Amino acid sequence: MKRYLPLALVTAVLLSTGCFSAAQLGMPSNYAKSPVFETKALWRTAVLPPTGAIPGLSQGQGIYDYAGMALLRTGRFTVVDRSAVDQILREQEFSYSGVVDQATAVQLGRLLGAEAVMMVSITSVFHDEFWSDTPEQRDAELHVKIISVETSEILYTAVGQGSDFDGAEGALRSALEMALMGIRNQGGIQ
Repeated sequence: MKRYLPLALVTAVLLSTGCFSAAQLGMPSNYAKSPVFETKALWRTAVLPPTGAIPGLSQGQGIYDYAGMALLRTGRFTVVDRSAVDQILREQEFSYSGVVDQATAVQLGRLLGAEAVMMVSITSVFHDEFWSDTPEQRDAELHVKIISVETSEILYTAVGQGSDFDGAEGALRSALEMALMGIRNQGGIQ
């Protein structure tokens, strides 16, 4: 299976650039979307800090910033400024690692005046021993949930996997792009 990694990387590039959708390539979709999601053209969304401890990453700050940008690129969301999210977290005395449940996320979204919140949970980052001669290689997996603040319903949920030869940050970015493909390919900006 490891010798097929270059093919997987080419496939990921084709999917992320919008050349093909996962369905066109016969790949299973790793996301689910509520019909409620389609009721609005744009969702005002607060991106919450990622959860999941990853050694060597400063609380996932890079992926936190990248998540907002990736969400904007879908064409379906506006994003609450990160400094406003950080301020509310401090004022409400939530720690970055404390935003782990849906009820807390919805409460924070309401305080921010958002219509939805995006939660990113980093589930794994590891080095594939097949690439022993490339010590910076990392594979990553994360889970994304976008939740309606009004109803607490999950609007979108997905699992993304990624790989990068320059470290964990790149693997997480790739995984995030894969997780958002179910939204981006539905009329968003390619």
